[in-house]
Amino acid sequence: MRESILSLLMLLLYQTIAAQTEYSVSIPEKPHQITTGHLNLGGTNPAGIPINFNSFYMRVDNKPFIPIMGEIHYSRLPNQYWEEQILKMKSGGINVIATYVFWNIHETDENVFDWSGDKDLRKFLLLCQKHGMFTIVRIGPFCHGEIRNGGLPDWIYGRPFEVRSNDDGYLFYVRRLYQNIAQQLQGLYYKDGGTIVGIQFENELQHSAAPWAFSYPGQPNEMTSANYDASITRIGVSVQDEKITYADLGTQHLATLKKIATDEGIIAPMYTVTGWGMAAILENEAIPVTAAYPYPFWAEPSMSPFFLFKDIQRNPDYSPVRYDGSKYPSFCAEMGAGIQITYARRPRVVAEASEALMLRTLGSGANGIGYYMYHGGLTPQRKGGGFFSDEPMGVPKISYDFQAPIGEYGKTKDAYQYLRIIHLFTENFGDRLAPMGVVLPETNANISPQDRETLRYAVRSNGTSGFVFLNNFQDHDERIDQPVNTLQIKLANETVHYPAFILKKGVSAILPFNFSIGDAILKYATVQPLSIVQTDGKPHYFFYSHDGISPEYVFEKTTVKKVTGRKTEKDGKVYVQPVPGLKSSFVITDANGNETIITTLTRKQALNFNQWKDNFCITDATLIRNGSEITLQARSNIFKCVLPATAKPVFGKFNPVTKKQGLFTEYVIEIPAVQIDYKAKEISKQRYTFDMKQDNFTENLSDIILDIDYVGDNAVAFIDGKMINDHLYYGNSWQIGLKQYANALDKKGMYFYFRPMHQDATYLIDFEKDKIPVFEEKTVCKVNGLKVIPEYKLDFTLK
Repeated sequence: MRESILSLLMLLLYQTIAAQTEYSVSIPEKPHQITTGHLNLGGTNPAGIPINFNSFYMRVDNKPFIPIMGEIHYSRLPNQYWEEQILKMKSGGINVIATYVFWNIHETDENVFDWSGDKDLRKFLLLCQKHGMFTIVRIGPFCHGEIRNGGLPDWIYGRPFEVRSNDDGYLFYVRRLYQNIAQQLQGLYYKDGGTIVGIQFENELQHSAAPWAFSYPGQPNEMTSANYDASITRIGVSVQDEKITYADLGTQHLATLKKIATDEGIIAPMYTVTGWGMAAILENEAIPVTAAYPYPFWAEPSMSPFFLFKDIQRNPDYSPVRYDGSKYPSFCAEMGAGIQITYARRPRVVAEASEALMLRTLGSGANGIGYYMYHGGLTPQRKGGGFFSDEPMGVPKISYDFQAPIGEYGKTKDAYQYLRIIHLFTENFGDRLAPMGVVLPETNANISPQDRETLRYAVRSNGTSGFVFLNNFQDHDERIDQPVNTLQIKLANETVHYPAFILKKGVSAILPFNFSIGDAILKYATVQPLSIVQTDGKPHYFFYSHDGISPEYVFEKTTVKKVTGRKTEKDGKVYVQPVPGLKSSFVITDANGNETIITTLTRKQALNFNQWKDNFCITDATLIRNGSEITLQARSNIFKCVLPATAKPVFGKFNPVTKKQGLFTEYVIEIPAVQIDYKAKEISKQRYTFDMKQDNFTENLSDIILDIDYVGDNAVAFIDGKMINDHLYYGNSWQIGLKQYANALDKKGMYFYFRPMHQDATYLIDFEKDKIPVFEEKTVCKVNGLKVIPEYKLDFTLK
């Protein structure tokens, strides 16, 4: 009897496991209803190119367009580097640049506006326009952005009125601010032929606020909100479960801000407000954008729901919200691909999280994605001393690296490449994706962040074709490989069967079905679409393979006349199973005689893929393109890049070693290595000096990076007694780009002060086990060394 029960249990267990490896989803013929005409948004430029919106997506020139929005704060970067950084963002796949206008940085003293130097908003926007980058200007008055008072000037605190309200006293100063901003924006709007396509009013109104910088030790923070909103004001971004008693006042305030702005001529095709957590919105007048922060510094570390697929339009993250999501495109504009660290909390974001977060968000129905922040920076200091940073919240005094894809000194990180894969997909295939609705499988109903067994997937489809989105990443968890024996997409007239595969832990993927390539139909592919270019006058599609998923293309035989290379035919299908790499290219000829090239890249090659229109370059260096002039930046003096075989690059005085690789040519260029003369000196256990002459910056260097390997609580850098940056230790070495300090460093040198970490530090809850130091005593402060890393550059032209 006991053996029979045991056998039955084993059988049930086997059946349960088997069921968890077999998946199917049924696709309705019309997955999504789209409505038009209800949103008071849109506009046309002088060339007659319209921008408009329906309930599901944005259109530019009457074509679906997915905005990829990246936040950068011009006032947190030296203006001499703005153009370089804009071009890096463009190379990373950003097509809309968003930026805050911090009121207190421009009007520090009442009625004295400063738009010069690093505060020159107009210069920044003209550079964006020069390089064809759409822009969204976030004009406040309240911004947050971890800036002192959330951007409200100190002198506002001393006025007898309610901030962030329709109080006449407050609106007097807001109108004057908007008048001054309007002068900077004049002539740069989309309607004038410029690239300003969006304006954001306020930020998190009736949801969140920043603390006023006026308090005493031990005193509770007083928040920058109207008194009537004090009880519902939250720290950071979160679910709002309190009743918004004065919701109508928030709506009225946003309407007033929009009227003031438009009266001053601030007119754009798109207006936005932050819509999460019951924040105030403008019905039909502005798109309520959403957010997701898997690693918040304002909450305890825990698994977030942001890696589970959902219908994100109807059920936005941080719901409930005040609006009907089905009326607006889902623009997830403030996604936490990084996070700021604070003194008390120091979460660490991994690159895999950024890619998985954005893939899950697109798969859930988002038709606009964006990042806060995409580019880090350095918070400026106040005149006469003091800091513009949000000191009551414990953020660094100057550092605003945010663990962003591009850091505070303009250096790209792993997330830059991971996210570019997503951006290439939306850039090349977004017109197909945007109209497609979301279909969730039944297995999605009871899935939780803790579930490691059930496959996480969603489908976006128009009823006949589409994309399967898969994710096997979860924050604050160690995932397991997931075997999938069967994945079926059940359409009205057929079922698409994907072959068995393993979704490796940490992997997220997009797989197409019934995908048209010319007039040929790709029934399915187990590789991810990446890019489309033209090679020798033919369309050239790039896909890439994932570890654990064998590459396979299956074409409907009646739609293709010929497929070159190795293939098999069975049951009316043509199967191609290439080996990923530069020599994997094959050509299909569709039923009408049109030829298309298909190349399957490795994951590494896809990470290194740069595209601009019909041109591309595969390189692990950071690529900056300005017309036909290209600059590569890397921490090695040996540059490798792959270009089309038809390309004719000119490398100046350097002679590359070339190698033909199928339809491509690989170039290897070695430039002279440099030896940097510097001196790092230990003054005491906690104090170090660093000296380096300016003549170390030779023509082949784009920068010199100082790497400070230490373990401690925090470190501070000074030149001639003035703080230039600070660093809160969170397990990584501290890296400083030296080129912006070259002159001062040459004359005065740099000084560092390190403070010890205490074994009861609150932020240790954010550290992975291998990052927690050994405390031989109650504190630890150890400087392992200071070294310099040359960042080389290679300039070439491509015609």
